[in-house]
Amino acid sequence: MTIEPYPIYTVSSLCSEDLEQLGNKPKYWYRDGDRRMMFKAEFRGTGEDWAERVACEICLQLGIPHVHYELAYDEYQKLPGVICENVAAKPYSLILGNQLLLERDPDYPADQEHRYKVSEHTVAAVLSVVAKLELPPEDSCQQLPEGISTALGVFVGYVMLDALVANQDRHHQNWGAVRRSTITRLAPSFDHGAGLARNEPDLKRSRRLDSGDADRQIAIYANKARSAFYQNAGDRRTLTTHDAFAEFSKYDPKAASAWISQLETVSADFLQGIVNRIPDSRISEVGKAFTIRLLEKNRSTLLQFND
Repeated sequence: MTIEPYPIYTVSSLCSEDLEQLGNKPKYWYRDGDRRMMFKAEFRGTGEDWAERVACEICLQLGIPHVHYELAYDEYQKLPGVICENVAAKPYSLILGNQLLLERDPDYPADQEHRYKVSEHTVAAVLSVVAKLELPPEDSCQQLPEGISTALGVFVGYVMLDALVANQDRHHQNWGAVRRSTITRLAPSFDHGAGLARNEPDLKRSRRLDSGDADRQIAIYANKARSAFYQNAGDRRTLTTHDAFAEFSKYDPKAASAWISQLETVSADFLQGIVNRIPDSRISEVGKAFTIRLLEKNRSTLLQFND
């Protein structure tokens, strides 16, 4: 059966409303009819574009509220990247996690320049904020699993997603809320491009895949992935992505169980299919094989939570 690659949408910075930096990546906003869209370049060849796209397919399958990304190419700048719709179109405004945590605690280190190594970004601190939020906007919650009825329950799903795709980048500016008047809702999940070991060199991927005990090699690698959440303020290291899910699960075990049950519906064939749809121009065959094995291993580890 022929596998249809993900489409690549053509855009141009000549049509941009503004051009700016997003971290060290150029981005710009443009209009597509009534929608305000963002193009985010992937100019370093590290795979953030395809990782973002694959994560979207997983979110769709699991029912996780998320910002949807498509592969794109800027024909003027000659840059690959992704496009997505504005997560906080009017009348909403986006409030990032660091600002929400600052509202909770005036002493929280919310400096815009410091996204990493903020040990105050603890599980307990994040939970105290998220528990007070409303569910994400209704149009992003159409496929929530049965039993997920609170923002905290939804966020547990975000943390499970991080463990599945080895996303180590959910720092305090990579989650947030959308606010309209006096109502503040958890924002759909966004920015998953640091996941799936997308910048691992093919030589290292090959060595792990070709090892006499490849399953063990992949497992060791997968278990090293670290979240951006700390157990306690002052800790030197963050929790692993799997340990972070375990900690968040303690506060809403029913939601955790519901998400794991949803994960049971994600088959190995599905995971292989969504990775194999990445265009060959964006990833190597070794990259695809390694990504599939990584996803399969993380899925297997997560499913043990319901044993």
